[in-house]
Order: sequence, then structure tokens, then C-alpha cells
Amino acid sequence: MDKIAVNVKNENDICTITLSDITGNANNLSKCIEITKHFACGNELFFGHYRTDGISLTQNEWIKYGKEIPEYFRKNGRYEPLTGMVQEKRRVKQLQGYLTIGSLPMADKTFEILPWIFHYYLETICFCPEIDWKTYSKSFQAFIKHGAREYVSNGFAEFLFSYCDSGEFSISFNRTQHDQDAVLQSIQKILFIP
Repeated sequence: MDKIAVNVKNENDICTITLSDITGNANNLSKCIEITKHFACGNELFFGHYRTDGISLTQNEWIKYGKEIPEYFRKNGRYEPLTGMVQEKRRVKQLQGYLTIGSLPMADKTFEILPWIFHYYLETICFCPEIDWKTYSKSFQAFIKHGAREYVSNGFAEFLFSYCDSGEFSISFNRTQHDQDAVLQSIQKILFIP
């Protein structure tokens, strides 16, 4: 296994543990999937995607997953393109085609398709929701401006998972609800199990 850099950042009560240098080794990405499985608790996962990317995909994979991923979401959950909002000078500009949200059941097949989802989109977040779909849809429209950094502090998610196609995977959680050292130990155990 290639060496994965593990960084811990605390901001107020929120801890974010980031694993860097994930790309290039399928085993590293599978460890991120195992971490997600370990900490995700619920019956459903909400997803948020920012732009398509596919730099890690071949042309045939790009075409295949560009069709199959949306179909899988629609067949097994929900899939909804959104209009992103950004402030430019004194007016709000609407951006189409940048944001998509979806939901899938907490199931083995969902975790099997997760690596392709991570590679197909430039950035993906996922979490077990503690909010309803309508609230999530409205909040994710501001993702371009704010990201998802407040999802944990606002109580939308107990654990928030994020993957950037640059090769970074992170997990964020509230340190007042979960022991930071215990979470870090669980992550390290998963990372270093052969």
C-alpha cells in the first residue's frame, strides 16, 4: 500500500481528518470506502456532487459511468441536478450543470459503486442524513460558495465524508459527540489492516 498522509484539523468543535495521496492505488480508495462503511449509520446516504471530472477514467469508462451512475441513482434512490448560486459583484449568478444531489440506500451495492462515483465527479460528499430531502436540496445550492463545512455543526450529519478527485478523502465529525482519539484509532486500524 502506498503511504497515505493523515492530517487532523480542529475548528471549534468540528474535527476533520484528511487522508491525502489516495489516487493511484485502488487499495487506498478501498480503505476510504471501509472507513465510510464503518462510520456511516442509518438506512440512507445523501450525496452531493460538484462537477464531473473523470481524470482517473479512460474514455470508455467516462462514457459508461456517465450513463450508469445517474441511472443507478434514479433506479435505487434519487438523483437531482441543481442550479448553483454564486454572488458576483452585486448580483447572484445561477450556474447550471455544476451541482447534483442524490440518495442511495445503505447497501453493499452502493459501496461497490462508490469508487466510480468518486472518480467520476470532481468532488463528492456523502452522509447519513439528519435532515429531510427538501432542506438538503436547498442547502446544497450554496455548495459552490460555502462547501459543506457546516453540515456537521448545523446537525445535518453526524459524520460527513468528502472525496476530492485530487486524491483527498476526509471525514468530519463533532468532537463533543465522538472521541477524536477513538475515531482516529479506528481510521488507522482500517488503513493498516492488510
